[in-house]
Formats: sequence, C-alpha cells, structure tokens
Amino acid sequence: MINNQLLLGGNRFYMNKLKGYLYTTGFAALAISVLILTIKFGLLGQKSQEEQVTSRAILERIADNYFVVTKSVIVYEEVEINIDKGSTWSNLLWGQTVKARGTVRLDIGVDLAGLDENDININHRVKTVSLSVPRAEILNASQYGAIEVDSRQGVLKWLTDNDPNDDHNRALDQLLREARTSILTDEQLFNEARNDAAKLLELIVESFDYSLVITQFEAEETQ
Repeated sequence: MINNQLLLGGNRFYMNKLKGYLYTTGFAALAISVLILTIKFGLLGQKSQEEQVTSRAILERIADNYFVVTKSVIVYEEVEINIDKGSTWSNLLWGQTVKARGTVRLDIGVDLAGLDENDININHRVKTVSLSVPRAEILNASQYGAIEVDSRQGVLKWLTDNDPNDDHNRALDQLLREARTSILTDEQLFNEARNDAAKLLELIVESFDYSLVITQFEAEETQ
C-alpha cells in the first residue's frame, strides 16, 4: 500500500516504510527523444520514393528497436535471508539470518522480437498499418548503488553489480527478485510503458507516410 506521493523535479517518487520506487521519467523522455530523432531523420533519409510498403519492410524498421525501454524505475529493497548450514553461502554466515538492502534499477518496456510479418496488416487504399502492441514487461533488472548485508561479523558492502564475490551474487539475486515482484501489480506503470511504445511504433509507420492502427491492444488486459 503506497502511503505518500511526492513530486521531485517532474519525477514521481513513491515511498512506504521499507520500499520505494522512482519513475525516472526524465531518463525515459531522453531515450524517447533520441529514438524520435532517429526515426524522423535517419529513417526518413533512408526511404526512397520507389520503396514498396510491405510487412517485411515495416518489420525491418521495427527490428532496429526490438527492445523499447520507455520507463526506468529505481526500487529500494530490504530482505531477510535465512542461511542454512551447508548452503552455498560462505560458511562464516551459516546458521544466520542476515539482512540485505540496496537499490535496484528496473527497465520496463515492450519486447517486439516476437512480431512477424503475419502480425502486420497493411491497407494500401487508406494507407494504414494495423498491428498489436505486446504487453509491457520488465526487460532488465540491475544493481543501482551499493548492496549491504548485516551479519554477526558486521556489515558487508558491495559497490558494483559485477563483484565476483559469490555472497554478493546471492544477495543481489534475492534483491532483484523482490524488486521485480514489488512492481508487478502497478498496472498504471505497465500501461504507460505500453502506450509510449505504441507512440514509437506510430513514428516508425509514419516514416512510410502511413497511419498506425492498434489492434488487440487491450486483449491481454481484459483476460
């Protein structure tokens, strides 16, 4: 249950007792702006007047942006981990209940890799392209800042996500799993990410001088 909402320079920051996440809208806006410039100028510059508008041609344009990240979220997590004797954790930690805490970055967007030519319908008479937009999902999760683990031996601290320490990797895995779970019920976040992906697809289609028609956009949401 979210208790407080603050506006920080255009970003939305949600916080409860132990967890919070930041919609990094500024980052997403920058990424979208770069993609818009690429589509508007790069793609238009490549199109010849004789180019035939086909499902394959459109799919090739989409292929350049298969993974469309439109939202980035920063999640703070704190978890308790019970370490059994004989586990893969360091034996100094066996039999302890440790607390791991840190921040995780989650990139949310739409994976368009599953689209094929059969998903794209073109009406040359009215110059429209119809396709469905997949649901948004978490495309990547990574460490964002230091991870700390409280144990009887003191505080263990790891600063980067490529630390070779096995205990770091186990703590990070637990934090990533909890962070993913914490945002899965945020329908607004995933719907916004999906809508933003649809806008980028619209720009791609418009580079052919056609209009985009979204089909089956709500099919999965109403199941």
